[in-house]
Amino acid sequence: MNKKWIAAALAVCLAASFTACKKANDGYDVTEIGPEKTSAPSTVQPQASAAPTATPKPQAGFVVGPVKDIDIVTSLADYSAPSQTQLSLEEREQLAFFTQNGKTGVIDLKGNIVIPAEKDVHWCPVCGITNEGETEIYNAKGEVIGSGGHGQFESPIYYDTKTKALYLENMETLVSWNQEMLNTLEPVIATVVTITPTTQEDANWKGSFLNDESAPVIVGETEGYMLFKPDGTALNNQVYEEIQRASTGTFAVKQNGLWGYVNQETGEEMVKCQYLEALPFNGDRAAVKAESGWGYISLTGRQKTSMDFLGAASAADESTAWVRTAEGWGVVNLSDYPPQAS
Repeated sequence: MNKKWIAAALAVCLAASFTACKKANDGYDVTEIGPEKTSAPSTVQPQASAAPTATPKPQAGFVVGPVKDIDIVTSLADYSAPSQTQLSLEEREQLAFFTQNGKTGVIDLKGNIVIPAEKDVHWCPVCGITNEGETEIYNAKGEVIGSGGHGQFESPIYYDTKTKALYLENMETLVSWNQEMLNTLEPVIATVVTITPTTQEDANWKGSFLNDESAPVIVGETEGYMLFKPDGTALNNQVYEEIQRASTGTFAVKQNGLWGYVNQETGEEMVKCQYLEALPFNGDRAAVKAESGWGYISLTGRQKTSMDFLGAASAADESTAWVRTAEGWGVVNLSDYPPQAS
């Protein structure tokens, strides 16, 4: 054989070898799983078989993963837009927080790690995505766009069971809602407490004042949570064990240990409290946990998928979401997991 041909063949083999050994370190491979594909290569040699008598049903497939070395925490679509940076809903619903080795990063729905876990980021209602010391603020591409350090942002809101009045805490002073009403168009969540007048010498006093420093008070233990309209009137007079923020016109509420949803305009129940856990709606989909496992429902409470995932995050575009199975976390098309026939 000609020496030039041998040299060329060796070069091709070396190039192929280097390509095969190269591993990506910034994300996870897209893996489609179907009737003839698995998440790992088979060691069994293919053998000839008879022609099928019927077309097999396509198996539900992962768009990304599954992978076991990370845990998805929550979709960024579960948060309201930050007040000082630009992170649109369309950008947030493509991203999720994940944990790895005890630290938190950001990954997208294509399996690309946007911010590595070593950065140990979290969500700030002012900055959006920021690191532990808030020295770095990130955009949807994982680029540093500034630094934080803004201080406290959300002031607690209390509802006093004695006076039936709403108060906003401002530097340890409880101010009447009518005096310093927040600039909001949506209902607010208030902590239900009993406010009791006291003296500054009281051993139980913790530094709270009512309207000014001449009226020290004791703020009692949390008795629940209520929803109030922007004008300070109660939305539905219901006291809940927990309330999650509004999304797609709803609040997730917890009663008797179970979660459901109420309309943020009327306070009426949209989905009765029947689930062990519930995430905010994104469009017409919300992830909920039933006795059998996690799944997705519509705004009317209708099940839109099977309810047997081991974990789930909020869906993007009502169709794609991070879910956890026995194989790990991965991204799936929810249409591949129709509700089970009852």
